[in-house]
Amino acid sequence: MKLLEENNRQGQAQDLSLLMFYMDGMTRQFEAVSQELQEVRQQLAQAQESPAKKAIGRMVEALGHKVEQAREALDDLRERITDCAKNAVENFKEAGVTALDKAVSAIEVKNVLESLQEKISGMIADTKQNIEKVESIGHELRSVGGHLKNAGRTLTGKEAQTVDGGQEGRFQSVVLAPMRTTQKLLSGMNNATLAAIGGMESLELSAEAAREARTERQAEKKPSIRQALAEKRAEAAAQPAPAQDKEHKAPEAAL
Repeated sequence: MKLLEENNRQGQAQDLSLLMFYMDGMTRQFEAVSQELQEVRQQLAQAQESPAKKAIGRMVEALGHKVEQAREALDDLRERITDCAKNAVENFKEAGVTALDKAVSAIEVKNVLESLQEKISGMIADTKQNIEKVESIGHELRSVGGHLKNAGRTLTGKEAQTVDGGQEGRFQSVVLAPMRTTQKLLSGMNNATLAAIGGMESLELSAEAAREARTERQAEKKPSIRQALAEKRAEAAAQPAPAQDKEHKAPEAAL
């Protein structure tokens, strides 16, 4: 980025700096999501074996696998940017500022970011669906429990109570809390990724504008060279022909 700033590429340097800032933030967000999923696993480990526990466990493991895939994509992207930066520094010594513009174009992270955003968007949808399933499971379990209690009350001659599923139980609450936090974290990551995609579009446009400006300058120089050559030829043609040698002797008469 220092080379970009020193060679009148402040806009590109700023966009690249924002991209690195985004990636650092995303790394921290992925760590936070992993911690929340680990919290769900710990809560499940303390719960009694049941179909609900197994179902929630499968949801968490599937989401955790997708999180790791997205984290790996982010790590690959960081490595690509680092390699391009190293190559730009090495090539700058030989090709000058042209190497910087080519390096920015060679990063080509927009497609990677778009793919990452799709993964995150999918994880948000999965998390939302999982939360709804856990809420539904808890509601059904509480409803079943309520109906069983009503059966007992009926047998003892007591009036049955209305069954509505009640509030979330302790197990459901401790499982849902980290899942809801995960959903919020993923939503923030999705917004940050969309912003990074916009930043990359700006970075690519800046690099393209720099290439076009350089091409125009080169095109302007070529006519100047041709014009200079034409002027030299015109000057040469305008000069008078050299006079004949006055001391040139006439040929001797034949004897």
